[in-house]
Amino acid sequence: MVKVVILNDTRNSNKDKFENDDGFSAYVEVENNKILFDAGPSEKFMKNAEKLGIELNKVDTIILSHGHYDHGDGLQYFNNKVEFIAHPNCTLKRWWKDDHSHYSGIQLTKEELENKYNTHFTKEPYKINQSTYYLGEITRKYPIKLKKWVLENGQNDEVLDDSGMVINTENGIIVIAGCSHSGICNIVEHAKKVTNNNKVLAVIGGFHLREIDENTNKVINYMKDNVEEVILAHCTTDDVCNKFVNDLKEKIKVSITEVGKVYNF
Repeated sequence: MVKVVILNDTRNSNKDKFENDDGFSAYVEVENNKILFDAGPSEKFMKNAEKLGIELNKVDTIILSHGHYDHGDGLQYFNNKVEFIAHPNCTLKRWWKDDHSHYSGIQLTKEELENKYNTHFTKEPYKINQSTYYLGEITRKYPIKLKKWVLENGQNDEVLDDSGMVINTENGIIVIAGCSHSGICNIVEHAKKVTNNNKVLAVIGGFHLREIDENTNKVINYMKDNVEEVILAHCTTDDVCNKFVNDLKEKIKVSITEVGKVYNF
């Protein structure tokens, strides 16, 4: 069985119980591994985990989807000496291109991460257990739309560190993405190749779709043709989420997630 629990998300309809920030964090149980996938921008993912009865002190692996503060700054509060997996670029210093005063990277440096965790920085897929992989650097086959970020050297930030994870089950693969700057369709295609499995049971996470346009429609069509279930999260606007639901509800299973949601596969 695979269990996925949303510890932080942009959406939170139960504010009396949970706290949240604009960001993402999920807890994943698969085989004998307990995985923290992203940590949001603050310690709120830890508070929510406690309320959900999840013992984060038993986590043995952290996956960071990419080095943006809303996915990685919560790591400042998580001090278990566990395996940490991410792309080598995850600690790059990055800002909004049009407003250099807004820092978008994570606070922890590579050296600080190495001191806190048992780090494994890799561009290649990384096997966590028999069924589970960190995806590594994503091959970008389908076109993507990137925001205007800039690196410390002044070059445009292509967010090459944006990745995800995949779990290969007997019913198909489960793909989990943080923000999908590399394109959710590209992430799913990459996951198929890593697992050598073309059956996609579910895709969970932020799709980084802000408006209903040609790109959004192409993603909807891709999901309709390739995926059995879509669970939409952080950095996907309400308008886009509603478009997914309306267009796909009679074709595949589709829903919008929030803090505290639990999924069993």
